[in-house]
Formats: sequence, C-alpha cells, structure tokens
Amino acid sequence: MEMVNAWLYNNAMNAEQRARNEAVSRSRAEAAEARAKKKEKNAREAANKQMKAARQAAVERSAAEAAAARAARAASRGETSNRRNKTNAANKAAKKAAANAKKAQANAEKAAANAKKAKTNALIQNIKRQWINVLSSTLNKTEKKKKGTTIYRKASVKLHPNKGGTDEDFRLLSNLFDEFKMYVNLN
Repeated sequence: MEMVNAWLYNNAMNAEQRARNEAVSRSRAEAAEARAKKKEKNAREAANKQMKAARQAAVERSAAEAAAARAARAASRGETSNRRNKTNAANKAAKKAAANAKKAQANAEKAAANAKKAKTNALIQNIKRQWINVLSSTLNKTEKKKKGTTIYRKASVKLHPNKGGTDEDFRLLSNLFDEFKMYVNLN
C-alpha cells in the first residue's frame, strides 16, 4: 500500500512540476509576443513618419512648382526698360524655383521608397517573431507546420510581386519559410 501512495505522490509531484514548467514557458512566450508587438508598432510608426515626410516633400515640391510658374508668368509679361531688372530677377527666381521643385520631387520619391522599405522590413521582422513564437510553443510538429504555413500565406499575400511586393522580399520570405519548415522537421 505504501508503494502505491509513493507512486501516486511521485506522479502528483511530476504533474505539478510539468504544470509549473508549462506556465513558465507560456509566460516567456507571452512576453516575447508582447515585445514583438511593441517592435512592430514602433516600426509601423516609423514607416508612417516616413510616409508623412514623403507627403510633406510632395507638398513642398508642388509649392515650388507653383512659385516657378508664377515667376515664369511674371517674366513673360513686361519688356519695358523699367521692368527689365525685375524681369531678370523673376527669371532667376523661376529657375531657382524649378530647381528646388526638382530637388523636392527627388526627396519625396526617396522618402516614399524608404517608407516602403521600412514597412516591408517591419513586416518581415514580425513574421520572423511569429515563427519563433510558434517554434518555442508546446505545439506538436503538425500544429507547428499548420501555424507556420498560415503565417506564410498571410505574409505572401502582402509581399508577392503581383500584389505590390518585390521579388527580393518574396524570395526572402520563401527562404525564411523553408528554414522554418526544416527546423520543424528536425525537431
């Protein structure tokens, strides 16, 4: 009878220890997920900030183009000797405004490209974190594969070249997914 009680006691202690370990791993996963969400939010905010800067640069470019057009109209109006100095100044102003408009347009395009890259990088980092959370979870191999595939499919819709992504980003996503599958199959 004492052997049965010792066996039951050991089983109860083992179950209690497993429950504690499960709670610790669950809290670690939740903390990692919270950190990932915070990083994703920060990356999204940075991308939004860059998009706002791109819009502002476009507005500045438009204002510079309007100033150039006004200066050109002013230059084309008067030809009297009294207005000649003003006309030369207007021509110079028009040229300068046109040059500033081109610079503003180039800056706007660069800012838009940087914002798109930041958004894509944030998305890829978020996908990596999600896969890491799946790998560190206590799910079995089949469930891990299913969750990982779901993450991949949702991300591939956003990064596919036919949907506005680039070939490079889609290749990167595919390579990461291959690594994920390989790791799941090994463990």
